[in-house]
Amino acid sequence: MTPRLSRIRLFAGCAVFALAIGSALFPSLALAQAIGRMPAPARLAVTQEVTNASLAPAATATQEATRPVALPPTAQKFLAVVRANFAKWDLNHDGRLTREEIEIDMQDARITGEAAAALAALKIGATRFDKLSETRDFTAADIDEMERTLREGRKLDANFVGYFYIGFRKLEETPRELFAQGVPHLTAMRQYFTSDCYFLSAVGAVAETNPTALVRLITPDRGAYVVRFPGQPAVRVSAPTDAEIATYTAAKDGIWLSVLQKAYGFVRIRMEPKEARTQQPLDSVGFRLGSTNVMELFTGHSSRAIRLGGESDKGATGPMVTQVRLALRTALRDRRAVTASMNHHAYAITAYNPAADLVTIHNPYNSGGFETLPEGNKVRRSDDGFFTLSMAQFAQSFYYLRVEQGGRAGS
Repeated sequence: MTPRLSRIRLFAGCAVFALAIGSALFPSLALAQAIGRMPAPARLAVTQEVTNASLAPAATATQEATRPVALPPTAQKFLAVVRANFAKWDLNHDGRLTREEIEIDMQDARITGEAAAALAALKIGATRFDKLSETRDFTAADIDEMERTLREGRKLDANFVGYFYIGFRKLEETPRELFAQGVPHLTAMRQYFTSDCYFLSAVGAVAETNPTALVRLITPDRGAYVVRFPGQPAVRVSAPTDAEIATYTAAKDGIWLSVLQKAYGFVRIRMEPKEARTQQPLDSVGFRLGSTNVMELFTGHSSRAIRLGGESDKGATGPMVTQVRLALRTALRDRRAVTASMNHHAYAITAYNPAADLVTIHNPYNSGGFETLPEGNKVRRSDDGFFTLSMAQFAQSFYYLRVEQGGRAGS
């Protein structure tokens, strides 16, 4: 039977956080320092220059007149690359680079490296989460205004320089093999500016418990890939371009994640024809609401949602906690995927220790720092995004648990 694609528990909060990075914030220094392979001091220097370029406070009129800000190298490079390629990207040569043209350009495998990262930066800055019908254009004058704004010490309306920097680092970190390490790994993924936590938590949970299930979904086919989700028609997709890797979530252990997301984008477009879409099928994954029941497409099994204390007026009750203990113990023992949601963000559950009554959780941001619980408590994450809660904390703070079942999806 066909897996269900119901819109139970849609996740948007991760997009609110991630896209806020683009308009007002930049990832923490701890996150930025963990991005690349270069030594930490070099990463810190680049991070500071990007942060200073995009987030400097507004200057006073006197400061603007007397103390222009020198553009850091990353900002200079972004502006130079956009100007050098603007005419080629402007497909109808009308002097206006539309988001639609950007999306078509993104599918051109000949656009690589810095040009791809710059194109990705414009794409992210022109796309609003779950409002794909709203668009934005760019002219040469807009690029000049970006430079003027940065030189005046003011921040841009979107963090184009940060997008460019992160996108280029992703290109350096992403192997172009399908599975560079044989099977996919949860910690190879890192969510940045897209709103696909629902997809990443589900695919990450499967990668943690049954990675070969993901391997079986993808078959190379004459330079492209055929993805066979259980119960769905086969989907043939091209290999991800540099611009697609720079824009959307990628994995450091191969292009498998990009292939799966592109295939799922086509599935969503086919099954939800009334929903807004763009020229780029990956937008239907990265910039739209979604549900963790997408795990059913990866496993071919149905899934069950369990309501937790964060979504209940009564909080975490005794019977609820008992149910969750049993569900986690049996599912993880049987190597079935488990996800959880909190504050409109989705996570993978990777372990449960019955003796200590502790739950291990992975945040798809895949970085260190602190996890803030709804009641305000903060829990430290490891550098690769893991944190641990007592069962009492988990059941009280989280909203829903989703558990892979043993039967076929839709049965």
